[in-house]
Amino acid sequence: MPELPEVETIREFLVEDILGKTIKNIEIKVPKQFVGDPKKIIGQKIVAVNRKGKIISFKLKNNYYLSCHLKLTGQLIFAKKQNLVFKNKIPFNKTKMLPGNTTRIILSFTDNSLLYFNDLRKFGWMKVAKKPELPKGVDVISKDFSVRYLTDVIESAKKPIKLLLMDQDKIAGIGNIYANDALFLARIHPMKKSNSLTNNEVKNLYKKILYVIKEGLKYNGTSDEAYVLPDATIGKYQDHFKVYGREKLPCIRCNTPIKRVKHSGRSYFYCPKCQPIRI
Repeated sequence: MPELPEVETIREFLVEDILGKTIKNIEIKVPKQFVGDPKKIIGQKIVAVNRKGKIISFKLKNNYYLSCHLKLTGQLIFAKKQNLVFKNKIPFNKTKMLPGNTTRIILSFTDNSLLYFNDLRKFGWMKVAKKPELPKGVDVISKDFSVRYLTDVIESAKKPIKLLLMDQDKIAGIGNIYANDALFLARIHPMKKSNSLTNNEVKNLYKKILYVIKEGLKYNGTSDEAYVLPDATIGKYQDHFKVYGREKLPCIRCNTPIKRVKHSGRSYFYCPKCQPIRI
């Protein structure tokens, strides 16, 4: 968390907020969360705001890139001016103003607006380099993510299908929330071995992956923990979960109570009737 819908929503907002602005200064409050020479970004105009998987990259006029990964609890919040009071309370922040107790890096621009990088857990990072930091896997909403690609990835893997969907070296952008919901819609048990899926199951899963990702984008992502948009408002996909987070609640299809199991440090949510165990 955040996953592709959350990060893409942030990217779209930041295109409106900071594209074309010039970086005046950077304040690094937690040095371990910034990699590279900060001097390379001072005085540089942001000429593009890109994303692949869960990573946002700001392309600068000098052809350097400032990449950012939010990891579990990262936030990018834009303020038009200092001491701006936001309408909504920012998760893990004690006040409606920034910087706050979880602010780790601050970018200020020549028009006096600011971009705050907050991170409760301190797992996220910003990195300056000549190339953008990119995941190895194919971005799930790119033209390269096809039924053929998904089939090739699945055929060569023995791991549980849910783990495979979350492998950023294979498919970039899917995390725990959207993997659970896509598998539910496709009627596939999350622990089913990847290479045991039939061709029809793969085709159906492909459609359901794209469906839940598009739904996530439609509702500006999921705000069930740290995630907020750059204006500090929240996403609404949590109001449309299919199976994720619905342990013991009735299945939206058949009313069977949803089950939750732990595997490899992650929660697997599934309907035992709609997603029978056929591993």
